[in-house]
Amino acid sequence: MTKTAEELRAIRIQEDRRFVELPAIKSLRNRLNEFYEHAQDCLGGGGSRRRLFAVIGESGTGKSTALMQALNEMDGLRPYKGENGELRIPFVHVEVSKTSTNKDVAVQLLKQLGQDADRNAKEDLLYETLKTQLREAGTLLLHIEEAQHLQKGGTAKAVRNLQDRFKSLLVIPDWPLHLILSGVEELSELFMGDQQLANRSLVMRFEPLKFPGDISLAKTILNDVAFENCKLKLEKSLETDDFLGRLIQSTGGGAGTMIEMVRSASYKALSKGHAKLDPKDFEFVYSRTSGSLPQDNIITAKNWGNIDRANALADLAPTKDKPKHSKKVKGGKE
Repeated sequence: MTKTAEELRAIRIQEDRRFVELPAIKSLRNRLNEFYEHAQDCLGGGGSRRRLFAVIGESGTGKSTALMQALNEMDGLRPYKGENGELRIPFVHVEVSKTSTNKDVAVQLLKQLGQDADRNAKEDLLYETLKTQLREAGTLLLHIEEAQHLQKGGTAKAVRNLQDRFKSLLVIPDWPLHLILSGVEELSELFMGDQQLANRSLVMRFEPLKFPGDISLAKTILNDVAFENCKLKLEKSLETDDFLGRLIQSTGGGAGTMIEMVRSASYKALSKGHAKLDPKDFEFVYSRTSGSLPQDNIITAKNWGNIDRANALADLAPTKDKPKHSKKVKGGKE
């Protein structure tokens, strides 16, 4: 039975808002709880110097969604009123853009803590003020998302400066701030060549799914989204190793990207009034999202294992040897 536009919208919104639980997320939740417990230990005079937790993984692996879900579940991180009615803010979060500087981050964090910040002030002064305000607000956990953008191209000087900045946040007098950094692989440069920062850190990788080792997890995602929650039957070929391999390849193994793709394919089937999900729905979604040529569509291509989705638009890229325009002259010669 074909659903109305309102019914389809309700299904999409409910599914888009739903958090898909995966093994890596369970591990992350446990490690975050341990990290917060360590902060409490340090507050009581115990603990160690490992007050930085880095979560590193490729784009699309779902680390950002998982981090925010897990952090939002922790009751102890919610703002509350202190004994004298003052606002206490145990957790603050900032997302770094590609154009952000260390100074921008300090200004954003001070604003979250309810403090005016002068962008014209010197960076060192802003950070000294920030450290004081973090202590005054009772902030135990600070999360900096996409922290690799602060490295500014990964130059040795930029990395060293950022290492020093983060180390200074970990040694606030009389306050055990714990720092969470998340980002893509470039973030790993922070922990190379500076053993001092490495000795203060814990690291968790968010690995992409691989074929054939992670076929069962890809199948779990497919069933969870399409069958269990979108109430679609699965065409038999979708549960074969061949199709699940294509699903992994077409999403770069990113669990987050895979969830998005299965959702989009499911919504396509539902919009057509279909009761069953089949490969054509995934072929359509991959074509729309990648812009690949039909022969390079990983869902249908014969040699799909040799296709890199990152090169889906390679045929459109200009080459140095290829003239931009070809103009004929008299006599038919060019």
